[in-house]
Amino acid sequence: MTFDRPETGVAQRLLPAVVQSLVAFVLADDEENVLFLNAAAENLWGYRKEDLLGKSCRILLPLERQSSSLAAVAADESSRMSENMHICRKDGDTQCVDFFCSRGVLGGEGHYLIQAFAFSEKNALREENRLLRLIMNHAAHAVFIIDRQRRLLQANKAFTELFGYTLDEAMGKAPGELLSSPRTDISALERLRSLAWMQGGYKEEILAQDKYGRELWVNCSLNPIAGDNGEITNAVVVLEDVTERRLIRDLERDVLRALTSSTSFEDLGGYISRRVKEIAPDILPSLLRVDEQGRLRLWAATYLPDGYNAMVDGVQTGEGAGSCGTAVARGKPVVTEDIASDKLWRGVREAVLAYGLRACWSYPIKRPDGSVAGTFAFYSQQPGRPTAFHEYIIEASTHLCALAIEREESRLQISRLVQFDQLTGLPNRNHLARYIGEWIEQNPRQAMAVFSIGLDRFKDVNDALGHSAGDRALVQIAGRLLEHVNLNVFLGRTEGDLFVIVATHFDATEASRLAERLRAAIAAPMSIDQDRLSLGASVGISMYPESGSCCDALLEQAKKAMYQAKASGGGACRFFDYETHSEAKTRLFVGQELRRAIVESRLHLHYQPQVRAGDGTLYGVEALARWSDPELGSIPPGKFIGLAEEIGEIENLGRWALREACRQMEAWRGAGIGIPVVSVNLSPFSFRDRLLPDYVAGLLKEYGLSGVDLTIEITESAAMSLTPEKLEVVHALRALGVGLSVDDFGTGFSSLSNLVTLPVTEVKIDRSFIDRCLKEKQLRSLVASVIGIGQALQLAVVAEGVETEEQMALLALHRCPVMQGYLFSRPLPPADIPAWLSHHSPEKRGEMR
Repeated sequence: MTFDRPETGVAQRLLPAVVQSLVAFVLADDEENVLFLNAAAENLWGYRKEDLLGKSCRILLPLERQSSSLAAVAADESSRMSENMHICRKDGDTQCVDFFCSRGVLGGEGHYLIQAFAFSEKNALREENRLLRLIMNHAAHAVFIIDRQRRLLQANKAFTELFGYTLDEAMGKAPGELLSSPRTDISALERLRSLAWMQGGYKEEILAQDKYGRELWVNCSLNPIAGDNGEITNAVVVLEDVTERRLIRDLERDVLRALTSSTSFEDLGGYISRRVKEIAPDILPSLLRVDEQGRLRLWAATYLPDGYNAMVDGVQTGEGAGSCGTAVARGKPVVTEDIASDKLWRGVREAVLAYGLRACWSYPIKRPDGSVAGTFAFYSQQPGRPTAFHEYIIEASTHLCALAIEREESRLQISRLVQFDQLTGLPNRNHLARYIGEWIEQNPRQAMAVFSIGLDRFKDVNDALGHSAGDRALVQIAGRLLEHVNLNVFLGRTEGDLFVIVATHFDATEASRLAERLRAAIAAPMSIDQDRLSLGASVGISMYPESGSCCDALLEQAKKAMYQAKASGGGACRFFDYETHSEAKTRLFVGQELRRAIVESRLHLHYQPQVRAGDGTLYGVEALARWSDPELGSIPPGKFIGLAEEIGEIENLGRWALREACRQMEAWRGAGIGIPVVSVNLSPFSFRDRLLPDYVAGLLKEYGLSGVDLTIEITESAAMSLTPEKLEVVHALRALGVGLSVDDFGTGFSSLSNLVTLPVTEVKIDRSFIDRCLKEKQLRSLVASVIGIGQALQLAVVAEGVETEEQMALLALHRCPVMQGYLFSRPLPPADIPAWLSHHSPEKRGEMR
């Protein structure tokens, strides 16, 4: 019999396994002649099959057993299975092997089976397994293996350390049940279960829980393992603890969200401190600003004792001024491991230790130019250094704090640009108008005097000595006037050589006395460089409520009285007097005609197109009132609208404009003319009417319009000073879908916190900024800031008064979405709108290009 033709089913089934085995197999008959050997045996001994078949197998025995027969070797219990035996290969080399010899019956005849395994291969396999175990058990991340039933079969040391389970406790358990938290996303677990057995693997961050209930975020990487037949049999799961990284990411997300909200600078600092304290409860965070004098100022330090904060506030920065003061001076982090022994705390050490503070790690907060704007410090009640996690928090937090400081400094700068005169530092006209409007709103029955002070022949100073000398003279005059104001007196500079003073609770007698003191202060000699000057001043005074009931009227009348004083020779004081003023009589007559024109609907509206910057299509139209009287002729809007306010007709004028604009919208749409929206200007006085929303709702219903077809415009100063009652009216209008536009917008961040609380849909940049922005760099920055504010708040931004291609190009550069002005069209009668639309259609624009 030969092994090549097996006669039994058992041998037939065993043959493929023996042939492919890595173990060397040799089959010999009772005469010790070779009947069969597999490829592993050929490789081990170095003989070809043809060299051995039918030959004696004694040459295959280990050198230690060659003196014995196969029968003796197989019969000897101690020698038939031996380790570390040596065989002699065909090439003469020796090879260390594990050797096994046995005798059995096959096909009714006795046979010997020899098995040998090279010791070096076994050792290599053992070493490979040892190294794999080392890799797994010393890996930084938790690793475990699951079977098809998703039961845990094996895990490494990092797994047990991360989750607290011993291997015995985890074996055979389903990881999803073992590690999931009550707050774990169920859908994430379902994805892991369903994708575990798909080719390619899967990754996702999930919330897990350790043995003791501590929650942690892990990055789960699942890698399926296929058998020889291609079927998935197991999966290797790697879990990376990303809790700290996730906490930092959430911190950055939350603070950035707060930065884009209306949160104040002080509240923002408190919020950053609270969030840092939540993720690092072992430290006490402290945020400090550096003021213009280089002193430390509290920003957010609520976790430190009040007494300690009082010690820190106002400390001059410099080397040796504690960790924070020194960090500012060096521009580098200063880590004090133990306050008790650090020389930087010499002089205050005992006081600080008394508050229980032992370590302070201070990091500078830097502006983009590298200057230090503040510090973020971590205090500890135990001596020591910051951990890597602490430093990770600090790195993220100082960047966020730098953004917050930059935002606040930008807000303050824009506030100064918009509300204060850059030369003298005094409030400008915008600030002045707000002050007067708010005061009248709060004190409608109290007396007030408005002074317009103009320097006599100041043009001569500029012409003779130059504008630089003139500016220095104005600064000196401002300083002198400030010496004569008290808590009831508000001083501002509105233009050129004109100063305005508002004195509340003043009657005419007190106003006259103050005017004389002001003229005397101005007239005192002054020195400009080497020149000595004596300047005079003319003073005009308007009285509230006798001279008018609104800011613009009072300022204008005081100014007119001042020019009367100048006309009389200068160096004098004049009160505005309606009775003796010729213009007052004219205004009385015009006021009567205006009332009649409103009642009889003899006013009319013109419409100025508003154009989208991107494609030139129509965004909407603004309705502008016009009045042409048979006797008086054409009266400018600036004149009759102000007059309507003075004579109490402004609310009726507003209602008329709303009705006429809605009627015209219905007429256009009936004719197939698509006007997206019409804007109507209303005075702040209109919002005193609680029935205004009902009136507007009635108009929309009457003319078949929706709320989005109408936008109501209100000036910025009026919008920022709305009373709670007026705000209710505004919100009721917005509830109808009607848009709210802030006209003449320009105060920027100074009113940002108010602006975001209003239901505003649109802001319009004051035409005066557009007119001057090409010449004045500061105004260009202001215009860009206003556009950015509008876009950040998701508001439409409309630039008014665009008259030149250069202005349009500048606005387009700053991505202003909508423009309005004479460059596109003058205000047009309703009948001319269709022709304008036809001329400015996309097809026409294409032909023009």
